[in-house]
Amino acid sequence: MTSACISTLHKTMINLSRCLTSLHRFGSYKTKWSLLRGAAEHYLMLVALLPVLAAASPAQRERPAATDKPIEAATYQLAEAAVAATSDQDREPEPESKLDVLQQRERELEQLRAHLDQLRADMSDHLGYRDALLDELRQFEQDIDALTKANRQLDLMVTAQRAAVMAVETRLAATRGELSVARARLAELVRTAYAMGRGDQVRLLLGQDDPRRAERLLGYYLILSARRRAQIEAMLSLERRLQELEQGEREEAQRLARLAAQQAQTRERLMSAQRARQAILSDLEQAIAAEQARASALAADAKAMQGLIEQLKREAEIADEVNLSLTAISELQGELAWPLAGSRILRTFGEGREQGALHADGVLLATHPGAEVVAVHHGRVAYAGWLRGFGMLIVIDHGDGYLSLYGHNQALMKDVGEWVAAGDLIALAGDSGGTGSKGLYFAIRRDGRAIDPARWCQAAGR
Repeated sequence: MTSACISTLHKTMINLSRCLTSLHRFGSYKTKWSLLRGAAEHYLMLVALLPVLAAASPAQRERPAATDKPIEAATYQLAEAAVAATSDQDREPEPESKLDVLQQRERELEQLRAHLDQLRADMSDHLGYRDALLDELRQFEQDIDALTKANRQLDLMVTAQRAAVMAVETRLAATRGELSVARARLAELVRTAYAMGRGDQVRLLLGQDDPRRAERLLGYYLILSARRRAQIEAMLSLERRLQELEQGEREEAQRLARLAAQQAQTRERLMSAQRARQAILSDLEQAIAAEQARASALAADAKAMQGLIEQLKREAEIADEVNLSLTAISELQGELAWPLAGSRILRTFGEGREQGALHADGVLLATHPGAEVVAVHHGRVAYAGWLRGFGMLIVIDHGDGYLSLYGHNQALMKDVGEWVAAGDLIALAGDSGGTGSKGLYFAIRRDGRAIDPARWCQAAGR
């Protein structure tokens, strides 16, 4: 009987161990409640068997039977299961009934639904506000692009106008000098004529006894008269020319004043647009900081960029339209010049990719606003405009599937379809796009895949 009790005790301890282990493993209240009831039954059976086992003879208790091993193993299993079950500090208190559990789950579900609805509403507000700010930012940065180009053109016009005014002043000074000389010569002729006498040529002839002398004096008189008449006509011509030059000087000065006023007005509009842009950027930074789904926005920006690249790959046909006898870009690896002379790399290729950085497919070059950005190789402008996340962006198709991208510019100096050569001015650097990036975004794509620009540009530019 003792052997049967030991066997029953062994089975009971194993079952109790399994119940406690399952109690630790499963998390639902219904399952835990059922397991607890089973464990309690096995425990009561174990308590009932212990006195029977204690009443067994010493020989029976000390016999080294094989049955002792399972009991010892089951005892360890029971202890381990008990420790594991009691160490679950995060388990919830036992519900009083199935109805309580159901009601609690329904309340939690309702709270979760309300929380999700609030999150959707907040997200919608954030996205709508951010999109509105981006639309305003795009408009202001396009205005800055146009105003920057207009101001640059006015600078050239003002410089040319000043040169024209200086040329007129030079001619005016020369004419005044010539007029002064002519007046001096005329005064000399008048004094000479006065010295010859106050009478006319008839009195001059009648007053001479020697006909040859009279004839000679008459010749002198006629020569002096002709020279005097020529000098008078030259002086009058110079005076008319002087008046014309003075009038031209006044007109050029007025034109210069109008250009200067227009330039001042353009600069004021540009400064106003930049101040408005700065205010928009400040609001945008606050909106982005408050937005919980910024990673999704960056992914959308990257998707838009990829869509643009795919579109450019389908539409651009560079080599069929113009026959350029230039070296292909594929043969110039490591020999291309950087788009910014002497600039250093702020962020290398692939940096921040693990964090989902938008510009990890290119490099960020140090620059200052207004710095000249040049094409790294000949090609045709495939895109020139504002793109979310990249600001004023220009893309050049170099043929054979190669594209170069230049982002965050202040102004674009080339339009779509224009051909450019290596070193041509294509943009003025800035910080457009609203991402806070202070530098020129530069990337190279081959068949739509990003490649490291540092491998293609000259080492001296790093």
